[in-house]
Amino acid sequence: MEKSMTATKDARIEFKTSKEIKSLLQSAANALGMDLSTYLISTATQRAKEIIKEEKILALDTEEWKAFEKALHTPQKPTKALKELMNLEPFDG
Repeated sequence: MEKSMTATKDARIEFKTSKEIKSLLQSAANALGMDLSTYLISTATQRAKEIIKEEKILALDTEEWKAFEKALHTPQKPTKALKELMNLEPFDG
C-alpha cells in the first residue's frame, strides 16, 4: 500500500447509496479480500489519480501535433492588444 493509504485517518466521508449498489461494492471488496471501506478508498483514490493525470496531459494525434509544432515555429505578429498589454506598467501583487 502507498504511504498516503497508511497515513493517519483524520477525515471522514459519508454517503448514502442503494442496497443493491452496496451489495455490489461489498461483493467486489470480498473478491479482492478487502473490507468495504478499504476497497472504496483504494478504488476511488486510484480513479482520482487517473482523472487528475488525464487532466494534466495534452494528447494530440499526428495532424494535431503537426499543427501545434507549426504554430510554435511560426510566430504571429503581435496584435494591438498584445502591444498594449506589454506596455502596461508592472505591478507588485
